[in-house]
Amino acid sequence: MDHDKLVQLVTAEIMRQLALNPLEKIEKPIIPCKKALAIFTGGTIGLEQSFLELQKIKASSIELSIVLSVAAERMIGSDRIKEQLGSNVNLVTAQSPYPGKLLRDADIVLVPVLTQNTAAKLAYTLSDALPATLIMQALMLGTPVLAAMNAADPQDGWRIKGNMGKCSPALSEALRQNLKRIESYGIELVKVENLATGSQKIMDRIAKKVASSQQSDPQGTTPRGKKNIVDAAVIKVAVGNGLKSIITPRGSIITPLARDIAREYGIELIEEHKKMLEE
Repeated sequence: MDHDKLVQLVTAEIMRQLALNPLEKIEKPIIPCKKALAIFTGGTIGLEQSFLELQKIKASSIELSIVLSVAAERMIGSDRIKEQLGSNVNLVTAQSPYPGKLLRDADIVLVPVLTQNTAAKLAYTLSDALPATLIMQALMLGTPVLAAMNAADPQDGWRIKGNMGKCSPALSEALRQNLKRIESYGIELVKVENLATGSQKIMDRIAKKVASSQQSDPQGTTPRGKKNIVDAAVIKVAVGNGLKSIITPRGSIITPLARDIAREYGIELIEEHKKMLEE
C-alpha cells in the first residue's frame, strides 16, 4: 500500500476514535443542589397560585420535598401534588416516618398556604400537629421559613371575595397580631404570588453567607473576638461538591446541625491549626 495512503487511513482512524472517546472532556462545575421543604397545611386560599410558584422554584434547580398534613391529604391529596409538581417529588404524609433528615437537609422551609389555625398555633408555640412541629423545629435549627400569608390574613382579597371578611374589628386585630408575632419569631411572610421571588432572595442571602464563611484569614486579620461560623449551609455546599473533609479556621464555631450533617455524609471537620501540626 502506498505510504501516503496508509498515513491517510491511520489519521482517519485516529480521528474516528477521538470522536468516539475524546481525550479531554470539559467538566462542568458541580453546582450544589439547594433543597426546599414545602409544608401543606390543608388550606385552599391561594392554593392554585402556590402550585405555580412551587413549579417556578422547582424549575430553578431546587430539590423540592412536600409534607402533607392530615388535613392537606384530605383537602388536596397526594395525586394532586404529583399532578402539579411531578411524580418524582419527595412526598411525606401522616403515615410516613418523621421527616427529620429532610428538615435538617433543607436550605429553606416553605409554607405555601399558611392558615389562620396554623398561624395561631405558631403564635403561641403550640406544636400539636406535624406542620407546626416542623416549622418550630426549622426556626430552632436556624433554617429560613417563608410562608404565603393570604389564607391567614383576615382582610385578604380572596377571603373578602369569598364573603369571609366580615369578622369583628377585635377578631381581625387578633388575627393580624398572630401574624406579627410569628414574624417576630423569624418567619418571613409574603403574598402567595411572591413565594418564588421571596425564596430566591433567601437563597441569594444563603449563598452570600456561605461565600463569606468560606473566606480564610491566613494573615490573622479577623478582628479580636470575632469568630468564623461553620453552619449547615457550608456543609451542604461541601456535600454538593463531593468533599470528604473541610478545614475550618482556628477558633471556628461549628453549629450542632453542621456537625450532624457532616457526620451523616461522612465529612471530616479538621481544625486548621491541627492540620498544620500534622504537616
